[in-house]
Amino acid sequence: MSPRLVLLVMVAAMLPGCGERRTGPAAPAVAIRAENLTVTPSTGPVTHVLVHNPGATPYRGTVTATFPDTWKMNVTRHDVAIQPRETARLAFAIERGADAASNTYPVRVAAVGGDGTEVVRSQTIACASAPYFNPTIDGRFEDWNDAIPVTFATGGKKTVIRTYWSRRRFSLLVVVEEDALKPLPENGGHAACDALQVAISPRDAETAASAGDKARRYEFLLAATKTGGACFALMRPGERLSVATTDRPLAGRELADAQVNVVHRDGVTYYECAVPMKAMPEIRPDPGREFCFSVLVHDPDGTGLRDWGEAAGLWPWQRNRLAWCSWPGATWLADPPFDNKVEWGFCSSKH
Repeated sequence: MSPRLVLLVMVAAMLPGCGERRTGPAAPAVAIRAENLTVTPSTGPVTHVLVHNPGATPYRGTVTATFPDTWKMNVTRHDVAIQPRETARLAFAIERGADAASNTYPVRVAAVGGDGTEVVRSQTIACASAPYFNPTIDGRFEDWNDAIPVTFATGGKKTVIRTYWSRRRFSLLVVVEEDALKPLPENGGHAACDALQVAISPRDAETAASAGDKARRYEFLLAATKTGGACFALMRPGERLSVATTDRPLAGRELADAQVNVVHRDGVTYYECAVPMKAMPEIRPDPGREFCFSVLVHDPDGTGLRDWGEAAGLWPWQRNRLAWCSWPGATWLADPPFDNKVEWGFCSSKH
């Protein structure tokens, strides 16, 4: 069996109670994770489960996955053989599924090694996908009712991500529960402010570990301004990753033709934006195509940094200082944020 098995699965939308535990005698441990669904369950997609062998010896075992009761799967278990530091991607097809209004789906994955060692992880996952539609960026939000909501919580405050796509634009609405909104300082200084960082990259992209390597992502910053909001281009594919560690001035980095609206109402900030597809030539907008997408929410006077990569269940060693650009006004934690390579997809419609 190939060390990289293909398994289209589900990504964690919210991870309350998400945990991983081992039982049995000492043995080469594996790490397991359910990925995003990029197609709604009712359409019968293939799901992904990742199994990583971080040890120095080969791993052999059986992986069993338990899905919502309303789903009928083609298989629920796979035998795996994984070489050291390799990852298997296992496929489970949904023959019959039902969509949940909350877009949350419980999944339990267990890996049992040849010596009886068991690793178990429970997650709550979501369908992370952008339906085809071209909304009006006007701060009204009625256009977003058919966008699939992906929700996670940090410090008791919710963040809800909704996305759309068309041939010309990628649109997103990120709704952030927070007490107040601090806009960018008018003088371009380093005063802490609220903002949203967004990263988009091809499905096969990886974030290198060396600052001398080149980026594979498009990265943008959305923030409130006196005129409503602005979108800045922080990173493009081909740039050296070393620039991620430098607070480069935002002046002159405004993204041409982007439409942005940032408002705060009744304890909620709404980041609404449409980015031209021509600004992301490596992202091909087609139904069924997968890509990588993640966000960081900066709420310095509230919950601090909210990281979709963490909520989506990325493994602890997937924190990467080079995955996100520093910028004037950002407040970072002692540990770097998680990688920005989280599964997302384009779909033709919500249903």
